[in-house]
Formats: sequence, structure tokens, C-alpha cells
Amino acid sequence: MEKSQWLPYLEKNLSPRRYRHTLGCAKLADELAKIYQVDSDKAHVAALLHDVAKELSVEAMQAEIKKTDITIPEMVRDNPALLHAYASTAMAQSKFGIDDEEILNAILYHTTGREAMSLLEKIIFIADAAEENRTYHPQIKQWRQQAKKDIDNAVLQVLEYNIIRVIQRGFLLDENTVKARNDLVMRNVR
Repeated sequence: MEKSQWLPYLEKNLSPRRYRHTLGCAKLADELAKIYQVDSDKAHVAALLHDVAKELSVEAMQAEIKKTDITIPEMVRDNPALLHAYASTAMAQSKFGIDDEEILNAILYHTTGREAMSLLEKIIFIADAAEENRTYHPQIKQWRQQAKKDIDNAVLQVLEYNIIRVIQRGFLLDENTVKARNDLVMRNVR
């Protein structure tokens, strides 16, 4: 698919709320890429495609993933909150022609994070969590401002919030999230 077709595709295939979130994510990713001197095109592409599969059924997500060589961890297989990152990565490859590993990893780990995240991965993780349309937590604005000064600290704050929220809801905790948090703590981020 040509890049000029991406926004019309996203607008047509995402709900208005998800489309606004995607544009907000791209806007914050663009800002953070400039601050941290990361390739702004890569940040923009990853932000636009990070949730492209979010509103598909679990079956449709799994079908998208089967088009690629992406392996789905067992605990993710039927969990749409995590599965969409794998499906969005698969769609970025198969439908949008993305083969850049940095972009694909930023999409894949935008929900969970992971140990030794790249700067691009951190940008997409924070842009997803703290873009201007998000309202799920009173500290989102602070996370956004913190990310512009110290992205590691902002990532750590969001990871810790996510860990507590997942535990409180009685869900399984993705090991990538724990490893991401511990990696930042071990590097004395605060």
C-alpha cells in the first residue's frame, strides 16, 4: 500500500476514537523524535501503524499474524489487549510493506515494553500511553511532560502504573513488562 493511502485506510478501518488516538500518538512521537534526535519518519510510521489491528476480532488478528513468521507467545494468543501489537506488526509487514526492524519492534512492544528498549521503542510506548487524547489516568499530562525531559523516567512511571493495573484486574503480567521495568530500575532510572 502506498504511503499516501495510509491515512484514508486508517480513517476508514478504525473507529473515530481510535483514529484520533492514532493521530495523537503520531503527533507526540514526532515531538519526541525531534527532542531525542531519532529518525522522525520511523517514529511517525510506527505511531501511525501501532494500533492498525486493534479493533479486529481475535480470529482476524491471528489470521493476520499467520501471514508472517511472527510467533505468538501462548499467554498472548487469546488476549486482544496484547495480541493487537503482534497483529499490527504483522499488518505493518504484509499490508503496508514495512521491513525495518526498528519500526516493527516499536510496534510490537508498544504495549508491553521490553528489556533494553531502543529509543524509538520508548518513544512509541510513551506516545501510545500519553498522547493528548488519553484520559484514563490523571498523571498522563505529567508523563507527557516528563517524556520530553527524561524519557526513561516517563517509561518507568508508565510501566509501573501498567503493572499495578494488570495485577489489580487479576490478569497475567507479560514478562516483557517486568523485564522492561527491572532493566530501567537496574540502570538507576528515577
